[in-house]
This record gives sequence, C-alpha cells and structure tokens, in this order.
Amino acid sequence: MRITGNRLIDLAAASSTKQQSTVGTVSGQLSSGLRVTTPSDDPAAWVAAQRTKLRQALSQGAGAAVATSRDRLQLTDGALASIGDIVSQIQTLAVQGASDTYNANDRAGLGAEVRGLFQSALASANAQSSDGEYLLAGAASLTTPFDPGGVYLGDAGVRAVPISDTTTAGTTIAGSTLTAANGVDVLPLLDRVATALSSNDLPGLLAALPDLAAAVKQVATTRSHTGAAMSSLEQTTAARALLEQDMQQAISRYVEVDTVTAASDLAKASQALEVSRAVASHIITLLAPST
Repeated sequence: MRITGNRLIDLAAASSTKQQSTVGTVSGQLSSGLRVTTPSDDPAAWVAAQRTKLRQALSQGAGAAVATSRDRLQLTDGALASIGDIVSQIQTLAVQGASDTYNANDRAGLGAEVRGLFQSALASANAQSSDGEYLLAGAASLTTPFDPGGVYLGDAGVRAVPISDTTTAGTTIAGSTLTAANGVDVLPLLDRVATALSSNDLPGLLAALPDLAAAVKQVATTRSHTGAAMSSLEQTTAARALLEQDMQQAISRYVEVDTVTAASDLAKASQALEVSRAVASHIITLLAPST
C-alpha cells in the first residue's frame, strides 16, 4: 500500500499528539502526587483504595468513641479519687473522735467537719460529664445516682465499646461498686459517722471504724478497675493508630505516584516528544515543494 505525503504528515502529527498527552499525564501526576484519581486510571487500584478508605473511616469512628470513653473514665477516676481522699480524711477524724481525750463538744465540732466532707463526697459521686450524663449512674445515666443520704439509686450496668472484631472493653464504672454489694455502703457510712460524732455516740462511732477501713479499700479497688479500663482503651488507641497508619500507607501505594519513577517517565516522554516533533518537522520539510 502506497503511503502518501499527507499520510506521513498525519502519522507524525498523531505521534506528537500522543507523546504530548503522555507528557501532560505524567506532569499532572507529578504535580498532584496522584497516579489514580478516577476509576478509569486504574480500576483495580481505585477499588482497593476506596475499600481501604472505608475501613479507615470506620476505624476513625470507632477511635472517636474510644477517645470519648477514655475521657469519661478520666473524669470518673477524678471523682473516685476525690471520694477516696474524703473517706481517708473522715477515717482519720473518726479515729480522733473515738479518743477518750475528746468530749461531746469536741466530737460535735468534728461531726460538723465530717458533715461538710460528706457533702463534698456526695457531690463527687453525683458528678456529670460534659454531655450531662452522671458518671456513676450505671445504665441510668440521666438520673442522679445518689440521693441526699448517699443511698445509691442507679444500677450495676456498664457501657462497653468494641476494641477489636471480637472484643469489647468497659467504658463506665457503676456507683454500685460503692455499695454493700461490694463491701459497705460508702456514702451512707460517712453520713452515719457525722451523726455519731455530732450526737456524741461513741459506741456507734467505734462500730463505724472497721467499716471506714473497708471503705478506703473499696474505693481504692474501684479506682484500680477504672485504671485498668483506661489502660485497655489507651492500648486500643495506640493499636488503632498503627492500623490507620498502615491503611493510609496502603491507600498511598494504590493511588499516589512514585515520584522517582514518574520523573524518569516524564524525562523519557519529553525526549520522545522532542524526537516526534523533530521527525514531523523533517517530514514536512522533505515534502514541501521546492522554490
């Protein structure tokens, strides 16, 4: 088949256009840093990247729930720390009041002090999170957990968040841990000590001392459970951060351009474009009519 001069020019022009397109594509990849921006660029890589992005979004959502739960546990631990300090203070005051060197007036003064400490402990036990939920109310988180006498009105329910595909971790501490179900009724005990001191009830005060010692341990044990729950969530957060980092790297491998390879491809494409243009120019010169 005979190739005409016009056909040669068309072929040369088509080659230049193709090389120009290649240069534009590689230049765009280097500029944006992306090799795949639409499904047509690389269907398999695009689908893999979208799936990984979905997993990443789900992980980030779960991570946000874990972070919120960890913050709530930190507030809970703060409330329990306050209660624990108060119980220890009241234990010290009760031991002082049980001394034979104290008279009725002395004990009445201590009773007033213990009464104030009891109110502080009650306030801590009824502490709320920033969203208005009561930290120690169990599942009934919108109901004040302890009444004015320190009696627990909540339940033993706790919340949990998934920390893996098959495992959950507790994210709340129920106020039932401060009741007789786990030792002694801590807050009513403080109220009882205040009453015994104020009324100069020495037998009642002496009877409360062993319970106060038990209450100190009970609050400490509850705090240890809170600390264990926080530690579990912190480990989950660290593991999730590594997982999300791996997923981000996977997404990068799927859609981002290798700058070294792309730069090399750009150099080759640019060279091929110059060659194509030179060939086209030479063909035009050869086929141009002589003057």
